[in-house]
Amino acid sequence: MARVNVPQTFERRGTTVPLMVPDFAHTRVREYINGDDRVLEAVIPNYSGARRGEMTVVNWNQLDELATFGDRDLRIIEEVGKTSTAKQIDPIEIRTICMRADADLHPDQYRRNQARLARTQDNEDQETVRLSCIAQLTRECGIDRGDVFMANANTKTLVDLITNKKSEFDIELLVERIMVFAAERSGRSLDEIRDWLEPLVSMIAPLGTVAAAGEQRGNGHLFAAHIRLIEFRKALSRFKVYARDEVGQSIGLVLQVTDQSIEFINERLEQLDRMLGKFADMFEGYDDSILKLEKLRRDIAFALDGWEELIVAWEEAEEGMDMAGGEQAVERAIYHIMNFLPVIPDKELYPDDTIGGTGVDVERARQSLVHEMHSWSTNAVDHELQARIKEAKERDGA
Repeated sequence: MARVNVPQTFERRGTTVPLMVPDFAHTRVREYINGDDRVLEAVIPNYSGARRGEMTVVNWNQLDELATFGDRDLRIIEEVGKTSTAKQIDPIEIRTICMRADADLHPDQYRRNQARLARTQDNEDQETVRLSCIAQLTRECGIDRGDVFMANANTKTLVDLITNKKSEFDIELLVERIMVFAAERSGRSLDEIRDWLEPLVSMIAPLGTVAAAGEQRGNGHLFAAHIRLIEFRKALSRFKVYARDEVGQSIGLVLQVTDQSIEFINERLEQLDRMLGKFADMFEGYDDSILKLEKLRRDIAFALDGWEELIVAWEEAEEGMDMAGGEQAVERAIYHIMNFLPVIPDKELYPDDTIGGTGVDVERARQSLVHEMHSWSTNAVDHELQARIKEAKERDGA
């Protein structure tokens, strides 16, 4: 079999830029350094009428010449083109660019409102995560000082105390006390602790709140996206039980990639929890803590990148499943999802392994299934072709 080329890192795979023109809905942007020159590339997947998925790669600045884009898409293309570093085109930053464009220029008023609400939610998440960090430091201080109330504090406790008008609770006094504790624990100055808390909160915010024992992590757009992926996996698994065998094979491949992404993210959330469980110690090695948080954010954001549109495609098809033609619509959605699966690059899964692994295997399996199920001329599901292939396989196995 011919060698299958798959990206070896998240950055080489690129970040999804969800443009509204259908042929460009799965466009990715990536950075290419050529000597002293930085080139932004647009990677455009195309699975129609080909015997394998092909990627069209063009200079990002030429993208607006390839189709008639609306104002919203043109704003995004322009803003991405203004970036100067790889970090500015990671999934978190691209989400911000798209959200601003949606809030200002999306042709659908509902989508404009949703984008504005999402920005408001991000700000609220930041406040909630800040309180959860304060609660964690309060617990650590309480354990160290033998203060039972502080040792049992959680985010809800602090929220209740702050919002209770009859309470004499002084949040500023508490913060000052835990700042002193963190300074003593880490060997840093009080001014350093004050200056460093907010950057740590900002790094943690997309990943959700710091949870005490018995609490569930909440808030954070990356954590919310992770929960959506888990729910999508459950729904797809339920449908697989009743699906035709041919469709079941495709679902099996999608579930394999979904499980891989979920496990990858869960491992990093566990690492995050271990770090946050000793929050005061993060100030001692502050620079190292920031680097570790950046790496965890980067891994989780890229592992989730590309899934949202696929989940929406599934939800829309699932919603109409009981209507006439609903089952066929669901099957088409599954093939669409299979075509655009955001497989985690092997180098990210196995950083110390030089041999290609699951990424290549998944790509080959995907190609094989697409070849069997689709008409080359229309890219539609070819049921007659399915029947012939099944019959031939049965004869070969006889």
